[in-house]
Amino acid sequence: MLKYQKPSRVIIVVAVVFVAILGVGLAVNLMPAGAGDYNFYNFSVKGFMSGDDTNETDTSETLLKPISPEWLPEQSIGADMASLDYASDDIVIFHGYFGLFVYDLDSLRIIRSLDLKSLNCHYTQGDNYCEVSVSTDGDRVQLHPLSSETMYVYTVADNTLKETAYQPMEERFGSRFVPIEEVMSSNEMGAYSFKAVKFDTGEYGYLHIYDWTLGTLSYVRDDMMYRLLGV
Repeated sequence: MLKYQKPSRVIIVVAVVFVAILGVGLAVNLMPAGAGDYNFYNFSVKGFMSGDDTNETDTSETLLKPISPEWLPEQSIGADMASLDYASDDIVIFHGYFGLFVYDLDSLRIIRSLDLKSLNCHYTQGDNYCEVSVSTDGDRVQLHPLSSETMYVYTVADNTLKETAYQPMEERFGSRFVPIEEVMSSNEMGAYSFKAVKFDTGEYGYLHIYDWTLGTLSYVRDDMMYRLLGV
């Protein structure tokens, strides 16, 4: 039989060093890029725990300059009539494709107006229909094109306008609205707003037009009539 010889100390040391170098090389190749940086692990945990930042509510706002609409008394009111959005003892708010208007019942004049076409809010039907909501105090108006994720907020008191992410208005004027059929019989309906406002006094307020031109658009409350856009 061949006589077994014990490997020399030098060979053993070289072999150990070689294995160590090979192990380090394999570990580096298997480690994901950037894993050597401790912040890489922090980022992964943060993303898992807090979720994608894009899911957070966008609270950004863009201030815009309100533009007054241009219209003529002989201009047609359109097939959809004008919409009554708010009415109190002091003011009336209404709109149509021709703009949004705030009429003061004491001074008998338009005190605020807003061009809707420049905001793409002049559509009264279809996919781009613009939903108009007014706060219970009549000072805040929301305009939301249904095809958009943003809305416009108009403040009557200081005449300011901003664009922001859409969210439904919580305290909106609307509980006083009744169908116009409650005010008049079916054979009298025609050139009237689709809704009327019922006041605590039992009186009704609604819009009426005579010849389908803006100059004859009026607000009626009980036995009072106010020519809204007449000159």
